[in-house]
Amino acid sequence: MSFDLFLVSFHDGKNVAADAPAAKAILDAVKFQHDPRFDSYVIDFDDGSHAEMYAGGLDGAGKEFDGGMIALRGMSEAIGDFIFEFSRAAGCVMFPAIEGACVLVPQDDLAKHLPKDITEKMKVIQIASGAELLAALSGGYDAWRAYRDRIVGESKQ
Repeated sequence: MSFDLFLVSFHDGKNVAADAPAAKAILDAVKFQHDPRFDSYVIDFDDGSHAEMYAGGLDGAGKEFDGGMIALRGMSEAIGDFIFEFSRAAGCVMFPAIEGACVLVPQDDLAKHLPKDITEKMKVIQIASGAELLAALSGGYDAWRAYRDRIVGESKQ
């Protein structure tokens, strides 16, 4: 069970390709294992934390990179910094799977490209660092963790 964060790139209100070379440069700065069958990356950070990312088109296999999904089972400063830097480099906004629909915007110029229905229905939150990303996610992550612990605890009985 994971807490999911979706990365999507927009231009003039339409979903477009993200910046694969810039995103891959951020990914290459950390340790990861890649499974091309599933377009998955298990990313390991020096602090012992890890994240899973599903994103096609980063490995040069011919697919277009248009964002991805990051599955979290824990949070850390290293994870927050990586997600912020990766999404900013890629030119992607982030949609966390939390109550209180919102879109997290890691660079100012991305907000103007969001589709109108998103800006009308969701809270648009500008973030400027990994720490701000973690702060924006903290309530949703804490609620998810409590739910996960309750479900996992119930299934063990």
